[in-house]
Amino acid sequence: MATQLVEVESFQMAVRDPFLEALISVVSEPNGSSTAQQAFETTRDWWDKHSDGPTVAELLEAMFEPADWLSVIADHNRPIAAQEAQLELMRSWLLLYWCRLGAISFVAGVDLVVRPGAAFPVGGVAQPSNELCVSNAPLDN
Repeated sequence: MATQLVEVESFQMAVRDPFLEALISVVSEPNGSSTAQQAFETTRDWWDKHSDGPTVAELLEAMFEPADWLSVIADHNRPIAAQEAQLELMRSWLLLYWCRLGAISFVAGVDLVVRPGAAFPVGGVAQPSNELCVSNAPLDN
């Protein structure tokens, strides 16, 4: 298997991965902040319109065209099942990124819908924030 170095500002990849490249292009600046803001606004607007939040699939479908990501991310070296698994991993990373920025609130395996803004515990109950706050402070794990 031949390797090819891919120049990415903060690191280098030994092998081209179309899914990782797509993820990096979505979250790298200046796209990262604007995409997170779009996730917040899309979720907020969804709540205003439906009085309930979107599912993860509904949020991603509302934010990105086309809905069939595999038609855009060409990875012919992987079987279709592996491509679908990579796509799910990429979507999970996007959700985590937006949650860490405070754009949305979603806990996989617990929440059924996405909420706008970060959830802050108030009296033992998580409450979504009203606006997107991005801090330069280090994130705790």
